[in-house]
Amino acid sequence: MLLPKVLQEVLSLPTAPFHEEAVLAVIEAFCRRLKNVTMKYDRYGNLLVRYRYQAPKRTPIAFVAHTDHPGFISGEMKGRKALLAEFRGGVRPEYFAGSKVRFWHEERWIKGRVTKLTKIDPPSGPGRPPVPKEAGIEISKPVPPGCLGMWDLPDAKLQGDRIVARACDDLAGVAALLALLERLDKRRAKADVYCLFTRAEEVGFVGAVGAIRAKVIPKRVPVVSIETSSALVSAKIGDGPIVRIGDRMVVYTPRFAAFAARVAQDLAQRKSSFQYQRKLMDGGMCEAAAFGCYGYDVIGICLALGNYHNMNTKRKRIGSEWVSYRDWRNMVDLFEALVLDKRGPTGPDDGLKKRIDKLFDDQAALLG
Repeated sequence: MLLPKVLQEVLSLPTAPFHEEAVLAVIEAFCRRLKNVTMKYDRYGNLLVRYRYQAPKRTPIAFVAHTDHPGFISGEMKGRKALLAEFRGGVRPEYFAGSKVRFWHEERWIKGRVTKLTKIDPPSGPGRPPVPKEAGIEISKPVPPGCLGMWDLPDAKLQGDRIVARACDDLAGVAALLALLERLDKRRAKADVYCLFTRAEEVGFVGAVGAIRAKVIPKRVPVVSIETSSALVSAKIGDGPIVRIGDRMVVYTPRFAAFAARVAQDLAQRKSSFQYQRKLMDGGMCEAAAFGCYGYDVIGICLALGNYHNMNTKRKRIGSEWVSYRDWRNMVDLFEALVLDKRGPTGPDDGLKKRIDKLFDDQAALLG
């Protein structure tokens, strides 16, 4: 079995923080084929896509996925085959020396190998690793400054239930939102939904914060941050997409999380093949934290990820990232269910208060 076209194309694209042009171009071309969507870029280069067709009178939802992945930016050539390159993103220093890389120039890859790290910033806090900032690279032929580079790993493919790719984070999320938009448009679903494709998430949510400050998404609209997140013992690959209720720094909006969990449970009852998880996922932060800091109602939905940021911890070397194809399909189904839910994210509180009130009323007399 082959990957769906949208996954195959998006997961094989070149990208790095502040150099997301190829991904954004594919998103734009994809959405031009759809009848009921509009597109606009904000002044920071984030792309907002809105699907709207006979929208019902309920609060819309916004989904956010980032278009970058940790990567290199070429700098000065120090010889015919010696390159200095900046690194942007979170990969531990021990994974660099000897690892193969590739730089995108004039619509083709130029390959090389990391010889050493030439600049490492100190840890950002207790228990955090040092931060690689610059590497020396032996390159097969010269590249000009400003070209993006990635680890030299194969294009996306399907191995059993595994989607294996150079970058699942967060291109799998991007592809899932495109699949959602296509599904809604094909069915002419009565819905109103925002899909925001952000830049430079891997270096501190830079694109997302720009979009927040530019007021791209109305404050009344709750935000779902789409991610891949490192698999945990309690959050396994293949056990379904994860309704993420918090991250390493913050807990997300409880009422919105209850809504998402209720919709997921309803979907599981209607569709026997659907399964999901509800987890904290405290290994890192995602864009939900940024939106939450600015007063939005937020949750996350993520896929459990293998080889987070291309770090194969078992073999202690760079490797392809991977997620479950079944999880990915179920995530698209969950997106659709959230968008089409008749009560909407700001409707009744899904019965929690009623259940708590009943517990009190049944037993209050025992308080004396």
